[in-house]
Amino acid sequence: MDQIYGNGKGPGQARHAHRAADARVALRNRVDSARDMLENMRDQAEVAFRDRPYLVPVAACAVGVGFGLLMGSRIMRLLVLTTVGAVLSDMFGGEIRRFGRDFVDDLQGRLSQGSQGNDPSRPPSI
Repeated sequence: MDQIYGNGKGPGQARHAHRAADARVALRNRVDSARDMLENMRDQAEVAFRDRPYLVPVAACAVGVGFGLLMGSRIMRLLVLTTVGAVLSDMFGGEIRRFGRDFVDDLQGRLSQGSQGNDPSRPPSI
């Protein structure tokens, strides 16, 4: 029919153009579907990380271990120890600093009380 109107396309070329158009539409649909799925996953992750902030270090650790397994044991140990250190620092950093500060203050208090009550010529007894 295309030859009758003289558009220069044979019957095979028109069929090929139709298939290409169908493939283009199908590809656009798949890209849109993948984009929607990615946006939904991103939204779910944002909600989960906002509601449960402890998941961020856990996810970082999982990524670090996975990456370490791919790269080798030495790098894995470095990443795991770094991640664990970061997690412990985030979780217990304030408490460790508070404990250290209390310990040093208590030690200074004991030393100052011991030096006031003892004779300075005698060394302190243990």
